[in-house]
Amino acid sequence: MAGTPKEKLQTQAVTEEAIDEREVFLRDGRKLVLSEQGNDQLVEIRSESGLLELRIKLTEQGPVLQMESVRLQLKATEAVEIESQRIEIKGTERVDVTGGQIKVSGEEDVNVDAKGEVRVVGKMIYLN
Repeated sequence: MAGTPKEKLQTQAVTEEAIDEREVFLRDGRKLVLSEQGNDQLVEIRSESGLLELRIKLTEQGPVLQMESVRLQLKATEAVEIESQRIEIKGTERVDVTGGQIKVSGEEDVNVDAKGEVRVVGKMIYLN
């Protein structure tokens, strides 16, 4: 049967100037690419058009995960924890934080900057 998933899962070794690259063709035109970039090893998933969707770069400092997608979902029944020296979240249109109880605390100064108005709405608002 032409076009079955078993037929599409082909492995192809590509050698280009001492760069070892292996490709595994997945369903729906995607492919898994294993390669090296300098001292780093790369594990990539690319779309049918060749655009990067997921990359795991194995570096001397540890793995680096890079994703480019339409949407990212993280779900956990217990907790999602992020720990790092620096965390940056940017929303070009909007950032929403909702939850049962929300706590924001800092070991140093906490700054709220806005180019527009700042509104605090609550049953009771405590300052200091």
